[in-house]
Formats: sequence, structure tokens, C-alpha cells
Amino acid sequence: MRGHHDGRIVLIGDAAHPVGAGQGASMALEDAVVLARELGRRTTTSDALAVYDRLRGDRLGKMVKAAIANHDAKTAGPVAARLRDLIMPIVFPRMYERATGWLYDYDLGALPTAASATADAG
Repeated sequence: MRGHHDGRIVLIGDAAHPVGAGQGASMALEDAVVLARELGRRTTTSDALAVYDRLRGDRLGKMVKAAIANHDAKTAGPVAARLRDLIMPIVFPRMYERATGWLYDYDLGALPTAASATADAG
């Protein structure tokens, strides 16, 4: 299987990238939207799967890195945990939106409408 597909079958959501950061369902929905859009735009399933895989790579890689950092922060030793607990109430309100904007402000674009899909096919 190249990437997360073999030209006919594709893995999406947690089957393809279990991130463990509480974003599994969100990533699966994003995957479904991007996959549906590419299936509507491409002439072959294989081409659509290849483009889908390429388009999702950067975002999913970033999510995996965030999940690892999140896990590491939660499994800190006692000294690091105490420092985190002291610092977070000060830093969190000032940094959260900027640090997570890439995750929550992501725009997937639009799916093709039935009319545009019919026009493309005709």
C-alpha cells in the first residue's frame, strides 16, 4: 500500500492516523471531506486517492507532532508536572488561541455541488 491507499482502497480517520489528541473524529471528518472532493474532481479513483494522500500529509503530520507533545506534557515527572501546574494558569489564557488556531481555524474548502459534478461528467 502506498501511503494509506492501494489505488482502490483507502484508510481514513484513526485507521490511518491514530493521533490520540482528542481529534480522531475531527480528523476523520476532514479526511472524508477531502476524499469526497478529490473523488469528485478526478477521473480515476487511483488519482483521487493519491491526491488525497498528498493533501492530508502535512496537516496529519502536524497533528501527530501535537499529539506527541500533548502526551509528553501529561506524562511529565513530578517536578515538571508541578512547574506545568504553576505556569499553565498564566500562559494558557494568553497563548492558547494562537497555539491552536491551525487546528480549529482550518478551512477544508467546499465540496462540489451536484450541479457542478453533473456538468463535469457531461
